[in-house]
Amino acid sequence: MKNIQRVARAILVILFASVGAAPTSALPSGTWNTGIKVQNLSFTSSANIIVTLFNQDGSIAYTLDKTANNNLLQAPPGGSVEIYLPNYPNVSSGKYSAVVSSDQPIGVIATHTNYDYGLADSYNGMEGATQVYVPYVYHNHNYWSTEIFVQNTSDSVVAHVYATFSDGSKTLQFPLVLPPHGMGSFDTSRPEYDVLGWFIGSAIITSTENVPLSVLVNESRIVGAGNANGNVLVSFRGLTQSDAGKRVVLPSLYKEFSGVSGTWRSGIKIQNTTTSSVTVTVTFLADPDSPTGPWMGKRSNLNIPALGSVELYLRNAGILDGGASIPNMFKGYGIIDVIEPTDGKVVATVIHTNYEASGGKGVAVGYFGMASGASRLSFPSLYGRWPSGAGQWVSGIKIQNIGTITATVTVNFMSDPDISNPSWVGQRSGILLGPGQAIELYLANPILDGGQYVPPAWKGSALVTCSEPGCELVGTVIHANYGRNVANMYMAIPIK
Repeated sequence: MKNIQRVARAILVILFASVGAAPTSALPSGTWNTGIKVQNLSFTSSANIIVTLFNQDGSIAYTLDKTANNNLLQAPPGGSVEIYLPNYPNVSSGKYSAVVSSDQPIGVIATHTNYDYGLADSYNGMEGATQVYVPYVYHNHNYWSTEIFVQNTSDSVVAHVYATFSDGSKTLQFPLVLPPHGMGSFDTSRPEYDVLGWFIGSAIITSTENVPLSVLVNESRIVGAGNANGNVLVSFRGLTQSDAGKRVVLPSLYKEFSGVSGTWRSGIKIQNTTTSSVTVTVTFLADPDSPTGPWMGKRSNLNIPALGSVELYLRNAGILDGGASIPNMFKGYGIIDVIEPTDGKVVATVIHTNYEASGGKGVAVGYFGMASGASRLSFPSLYGRWPSGAGQWVSGIKIQNIGTITATVTVNFMSDPDISNPSWVGQRSGILLGPGQAIELYLANPILDGGQYVPPAWKGSALVTCSEPGCELVGTVIHANYGRNVANMYMAIPIK
């Protein structure tokens, strides 16, 4: 699989600087803000970074090559730097898109927050593609709606963009015209999308001119004004043929997984990226520490029409072969295999919900499946008991070996330059993961060598390495701040 994010340029489709969402947007009012984390994927050279902010009409709004403290915008080898837009007094309130560029390969994560409504999530930066897939699209479903933000990455070509929505019973197309570097959205909460009716489907984003497009998807569930119970947000970038595979791994899945923070539930959406129907098998396997104990289940011979999609909601009864169900308290992972045709490929996304979290306020997070792994992974944005509002941000890392050999894994943590102890580094070494096995590292626990803790009030990044040639690792990160009633998630960036 092509590594989308190990590049010297990454595109962030929607950014906010102390802005209230416009009435025409699915995003609610309240104050939206965005932070960008850029990790240097070079192990030998510092990365010089430039962030170019574009207005919605494609004109350049700002060029940032300094930190908010007026230092050069640089990240040390393997380290990261944060660009928090509200800290830049010269950046006016507004909606922007961005191109993040560097003289070194970089990984980029953006996080947007609206604490007034109890909403936040992170998403991975991307390069543009001429055809972009959105496996999950909602309209009029249990308060959920979908807004698909699109940026025209061309320097000179006006793009006539189309979103083709399909749920298997109907296919509808909506247009959008974008100037060079312009940004707009397809928003299913608007009246013109009522023709979709009750809708859980997928979308494909293309343009008549075949220009590369970058896409961010916001799945929002707005039950009421303010920080109402049930308000949640899930964000992820659009997917491309580079994300598609004959086998796709889903590292994190839950079925009625209950604890002190509520009950986690997962839904999977699989989208066929080819022009022929495909037949897939989905295998579910429990983690070694799952309360279910060792367990495996399958859904075989699942047919997905050409360019169509199918959903598996793990809470539903009878979704496995023979009418069997996934057991409650399941915590594990999934593997999607295309059985036929031989050249069939799919992409997939997962949404986790926990409506009981934070005293009923609720949180939700999501991620996309991985078609291959890497021997090194980048985690640009991590927190260890980082104070924020009435709570603390704490990150949990999940690392999974999807290869065929046992992997010896080391995790190296580095601090951001703007915290009180920027020279702190930490390590967890000697992690042995057999084929299919995973480990979770919760940064509030003593996860480091010698039983040591990541220090309090810490933020930074991590690099994961594997000793064995040819090993394949994937990873996910969940940040939670239950004091602010929010959680975020993103995929680790493979370094190849």
